[in-house]
Amino acid sequence: MKMFSLPIKWKLTLWYTLILALILVAFSSSVYIYFRNSLQKSIDTKIKSIADVLSSSMVETHGTNVFSNFERYLENVLGKKPKGKFIQIMDSSGRIGAKMSDIEAETIPTSFSALEKALKGEVVYETIESASKQRIRTVIVPIMEKERDKVTTIVQVGTSLEDFDETIRRLLLIFLISIPTSIAITTVSGYFLARKALKPVDKIRRTAIKISSSNLDERIDVGEKRDELGRLATTFNDMIERLKESFQRINQFSIDVSHELKTPLTILKGETEVALRKDRNIEEYKKILKSNLEEIDRMTKIIDDLLLLSKAESNNIVINQEDIQIKDLLVDICMSMEMFAKQKGVELVLGNMEEANLRGDELKIRRMFSNIIENGIKYTPKGGKVEVYSSLNNGYINIYIKDNGIGIPESDIKFIFDRFYRGDKSRRRETGSGLGLSISKWIAQAHKGTIEVKSVLSQGSTFIVKLPLRDE
Repeated sequence: MKMFSLPIKWKLTLWYTLILALILVAFSSSVYIYFRNSLQKSIDTKIKSIADVLSSSMVETHGTNVFSNFERYLENVLGKKPKGKFIQIMDSSGRIGAKMSDIEAETIPTSFSALEKALKGEVVYETIESASKQRIRTVIVPIMEKERDKVTTIVQVGTSLEDFDETIRRLLLIFLISIPTSIAITTVSGYFLARKALKPVDKIRRTAIKISSSNLDERIDVGEKRDELGRLATTFNDMIERLKESFQRINQFSIDVSHELKTPLTILKGETEVALRKDRNIEEYKKILKSNLEEIDRMTKIIDDLLLLSKAESNNIVINQEDIQIKDLLVDICMSMEMFAKQKGVELVLGNMEEANLRGDELKIRRMFSNIIENGIKYTPKGGKVEVYSSLNNGYINIYIKDNGIGIPESDIKFIFDRFYRGDKSRRRETGSGLGLSISKWIAQAHKGTIEVKSVLSQGSTFIVKLPLRDE
């Protein structure tokens, strides 16, 4: 089974086990090497110290009384008979002059290479095997004759490695038992810990299975958790909430599009049916066709605006960069809106206008302000007022479009820039497409600006457009 096809809890368990196994093996190997070397160094130090004492004594006494009674000589020099040791004295040819053995091996073979090095004045350590298959650690210390500068005598001290080997075997046995046991315990513990840690993920999975476009009310119970999985669950809940809002908007958008297009189509159908019921004169037909043309123009505007927003959302619209004198542009827009305002019985006022230069697409910025000012005029009752003014603020210009119209309910303000939004819940039919503010918001954002609205029901609304000034 490939690892990538395993469940995450098993992958985590295997990773825990693998990492622990590597750590244990590395640690055990380090302990083994250190302990083995320390023991061997201790053995080497002990046998070397005996060899040094003997060689010093033989130099001082010139070897007198060494061979006559070797064991007594050793007791006199070392203070007591050495236990568990093998000591022998050889001449330069390797012939044994005296020896003492407190181990099983009566004779210790000496390699030719070790003897050759000793004759050159080197101290030589060897691990050799006796005839009885006993491992022995030895040291060979040469004794130089100063007058002739020549090795005349060789002292060899050895000790059995039986205790050393037994200690090392026990250490290895401990490792061989403890490492697999630790790995087994870690594997089981790691599995249960991983399963417990991943329970919230499984809960997220089960919740996700229940979610559909018709069921977006499912949520994960986060509780008091503030860890990574708790944050994941919170993020997942937030995502579901955003999906729910998106589906609601899509559903509302579908209803709105159907409503907006059905109304003019119904009118077209009704007027056409009326026209066909009986013969009419040319003027009556012209009147019906003119009314039909108005409805067709309205549907065309809705479709054009929807196409514009669709292109904007997919970033398929080029924003031209031109120098714009914002005061001149707003004055021109207000002059073009003046006749419409008079027809509605609304006063359109130009307040304090700051001189400021912008960089952007003049046609789109003109459309944005025309949409907002037109909306203000539409929803301001006869005798009301719409005022346009501006102010400078830290590299930006704020343009205010203020009316004393019907206002917007506080609960509806967050939807004001949604497609087909109208403050009147009955969705009374106006000449607009219901997409003007959505387009205006996109134009502001495309110019690195913002639009916000402040409104009090039955008192009026103020739209604030914030645009960056041109870099000088």
